[in-house]
Amino acid sequence: MFGRKPQLPLLPYTEDKLLYETEPWAVYLKNHIPLVHGKALENIKKAQLRQKRAYNKGSKVKYDYKAGDLVARKVLIKTGFPKERWSGPWVIIKASNPEATAFHIHVKGDPNNKSTANAKFMRPWFAQDERIALVSESPSGRGDGVTFRL
Repeated sequence: MFGRKPQLPLLPYTEDKLLYETEPWAVYLKNHIPLVHGKALENIKKAQLRQKRAYNKGSKVKYDYKAGDLVARKVLIKTGFPKERWSGPWVIIKASNPEATAFHIHVKGDPNNKSTANAKFMRPWFAQDERIALVSESPSGRGDGVTFRL
C-alpha cells in the first residue's frame, strides 16, 4: 500500500513455560513476601509523612492574634463599585476555637456590635498616621521618586 510491501506478522513464538517445584517456590515466597511487605510499609509511612506535611502547609495563620488586639476585617459582601476592602478597627474579644483561627470580635467604639471572623479575613489594624508612614517609605517602583500617599 502506498508503494510499500506489506510486512506480515512473525509467526507466533511461544516461550517454554517454566515449571517450578512446589517446595522451592514455597521457600522463595516465604523469604520474598516479608521483604515486599516491609517495603510497602516503608512507602506507606513516607506517603503519610508527605501528605501530613502538605496538609499542614496550608493551615498556618499569618498573625498570632490575642484578646484586645485591633484588627481590620475584610468586607466579604459583594456590593457595587467602589467598595471598601477592609473595615475596622475591630477589637478581638476571644478565640472561638482551640486553634485560634476564628475569633469573636466587636467594633472598637460599639461593644454591642459583635461578630465572628476567620483569621484568614483579618489583618492587624494600623492607625492612619502609621499607615501613611508605612506607605510613604516604599517608592512607587516607577523610578521617578514619587511615593504613594493615602
